Amino acid sequence: MPSVSGEITAAFAVRSGITQLVRKYHASPLKIAKTFRYENGTLTGDQPVEQLGVYMMDCSPGLMSGDHYEINVRLEEGARVFLTNQSFTKVHPSLAQQSSSQRQSLHVETGALLEYIPEPLMLYKDARFFSETELHLAPGAACMISDILCPGRTQRGEVFQYSLYTNRMKVWYGTELIYYQNQRVEPQTMQLTAPGSWEQETHLGNLYVFSDRLKQQHLGDLLARLEKLNGMEDVRIGASLTYKHGMIVTVMGRHAWKLQHVLAQAWHELRRSLLALTPLMINK
Repeated sequence: MPSVSGEITAAFAVRSGITQLVRKYHASPLKIAKTFRYENGTLTGDQPVEQLGVYMMDCSPGLMSGDHYEINVRLEEGARVFLTNQSFTKVHPSLAQQSSSQRQSLHVETGALLEYIPEPLMLYKDARFFSETELHLAPGAACMISDILCPGRTQRGEVFQYSLYTNRMKVWYGTELIYYQNQRVEPQTMQLTAPGSWEQETHLGNLYVFSDRLKQQHLGDLLARLEKLNGMEDVRIGASLTYKHGMIVTVMGRHAWKLQHVLAQAWHELRRSLLALTPLMINK
């Protein structure tokens, strides 16, 4: 395990009827900014549902060679949190094959909701990055996580010039492992433009949704909404249910902002159909 160069630990719980940040620790260059509160509209006409918004900050230029970030988040029973960061996560060139890395540990207890929508990840030329996410989900909890991978600083001609990208995700429902992903992209050894691979696309985005309330109908409603975007946004979109209590929405294209738009539409639709909540409008 590499030494930690930046860390965030945060715990959220319901106190006096609202979600509050009850414990936090951060180590430079990572920091938790001041929290703010949302009132979610409901589709049932009930009272608005409160939710806490949290921004993570990185006061450095990004992950340098050998840097390791740790992010640990826990939501106690009934807590509702929207979590994001301020800007792209930037990974600088790795020296002497020394990878940068990030490990995220997320715990979502019964009746809690975590929506984790960070800005895209950008890998500079010669960057090596290892990402690992572990999600622990209790019965009745819900979690949505997005990620977008950029091929480099495209305006400088950096397209698939990074050395290595590895992304692992494990999702536990109670004590049962219900989802495992192990993605590895090594542009110099892969024919990414080959048919059936990335072909002409350069950016990859995903929205991961986990809840024991997910049904086939939620997938049908989502596909109907996304069908209206296919061919209009110059992207390729797909969605499917996982083995158990999960759904993955995947989008490929050539511009990060287009992927963000499509994934936001998917996120808004799932808030409507799964959670009976109106879209959460985030301005940055």
